[in-house]
Amino acid sequence: MSIVYTELQPTNINSTQKVSYKRGNPIVNFLIGTQPHLLDCGSVRISGDIEFFTDAAETKPTSADQLSIDEKLGVYSIFDKITITSQKSRQVIETINSYGRFLSTYFPYTQSKADKFSHLNQMALTLPNYEAQKLELVDFPATAHGSRFCIHIPTGFLSSQNLAPLDQSSLGGVEISLNLAPDAQVLYSKNGSTTGISDAFYQLSNLRLHAELIVPSPDQLSQAFGKTGSLTYNAVTSYFNVINSGNAVVNFNLGTTRTLGVFMNFCPSKYLNNLGFNSYATTMPLNADGSQAEIKQIIFTKAGVRLPISKNLDTNVKDSESTNVIDPEVISFAKSSIRSGTNSRCQVSPINTNRNYTGATPPLVADGGVMYAVGVPFDTVGTGIGEDFSTTPFGVQMECGLTSDSPNALYLFVHSRQTLVWNENGIQLVL
Repeated sequence: MSIVYTELQPTNINSTQKVSYKRGNPIVNFLIGTQPHLLDCGSVRISGDIEFFTDAAETKPTSADQLSIDEKLGVYSIFDKITITSQKSRQVIETINSYGRFLSTYFPYTQSKADKFSHLNQMALTLPNYEAQKLELVDFPATAHGSRFCIHIPTGFLSSQNLAPLDQSSLGGVEISLNLAPDAQVLYSKNGSTTGISDAFYQLSNLRLHAELIVPSPDQLSQAFGKTGSLTYNAVTSYFNVINSGNAVVNFNLGTTRTLGVFMNFCPSKYLNNLGFNSYATTMPLNADGSQAEIKQIIFTKAGVRLPISKNLDTNVKDSESTNVIDPEVISFAKSSIRSGTNSRCQVSPINTNRNYTGATPPLVADGGVMYAVGVPFDTVGTGIGEDFSTTPFGVQMECGLTSDSPNALYLFVHSRQTLVWNENGIQLVL
C-alpha cells in the first residue's frame, strides 16, 4: 500500500483564477475523478488566498474602516453550503445547508481558545477576539496575494477517517461543491453603520483541493474494491424556522433512525445578509430594541412526549430575572449534543455566554463573541445508536421574553449516524 498526494483545481474556475460572489462565481466545484484508489476522507483540504475590498474599485480596507468578519469562523465564514456527490450515480452523499451557522456553534463547543491562537489561526486565520480578527485578516496589509489559508472541511463524510473507494464499481469518483456566502452575510460593520463599505466584498484566488489517495497493493485489491460495500459516518442535517412569540413551539420531521443529538442557535432575522450586523452571531433571542428575550423554560419532545428529559428544563433566569449568568445546564446539554463522551476542548466560558450584551448594534463580546446555543443529546456514551425519529417528529418548546414584534431565526442541526451503501444497482444512503 502506498500514498499518492493529489492537488486539484476547481473544475469551474475562470481564466483569472479569481472567485467572488459579487462577480458571479457563487459555486466552486472540485472533482476527484474515477480511479483505482481509495480517498482518505480525513485528508481533504482546501487552500487559497483571500482578500477584502471596501468597494468595486478594489480599495483595501484600513483600520479606520469598520469592516470586519466573524471571529469564530475566520475564513470559514465564506461557505454557505457544502454538497458531496458521487460522480458515478450523482447520488448526494452529504449536504449541509447554512454551513457557516453550523460552524459558528460547532467550533466554539469543540475547539479551545488555544486552538484559535495556534493551528486554527494558521489554517483558517481565526483569532478569539473581534478586534484582533479585523486587524489580522480584513485589514491585512496590501500584498500581491492577500492572506493564505489551508482548511479542512468539517462534515460527517470528510471527518470520518474512512477510506472511500473511487473505482467505477463503487463511488466512481467524488465531487465536492462549495456554495459561497453573499458578501453581506460574510462581512459586517463593527459599529452598525455601512457608510463607505456598502459595496464591500471578498475575493478568493489560487483555490486548490489537496487529498491523500491510497493505492492498494496487489494482494489488497479484492478487499479494497468490490461490487458491494458500505461506509458509516456521523452526518449533519440542517433545518430553519422563525420564532416570534413568548411561547416558541417548533416541530421538525427529522427522518433519521440513529439521531445522536440536536442543537440550535439563534439571531434576529434582520441580522441575516445585512452588512450592518454580524450574520453569524449566535445570540439569545432578541427583542426589537436589542434587549435579550431570555429563555426561561425548555421542553424537548418526541411525538409530543417529553424526551429524553422527562421534566421541564427551567433555567436560572426564571427564578432570578436579574442574573446575568447563563444557565450551566443549558450549556452542558448543548455541548453534549454536539460531541458525546468526554470533551475538554471548548471555548465557551462565562465571558462569552453572559447576559451583559445587547443586540441593537453588532454584539462585540470578548473571547470569541456570543456563543449561546440550545441542544439535547440522545447518545451520551458514544454507542452510535441514538434515538429513532424516522416516523415521529422532534419538537422543542421554549418560554422566552419576546415581548415585541421581532422575528428571530432558529437554525437547527441534527447530528446522526448514516451509512452509505453501494452495490450493482447503485448507491443508497441509509439514514
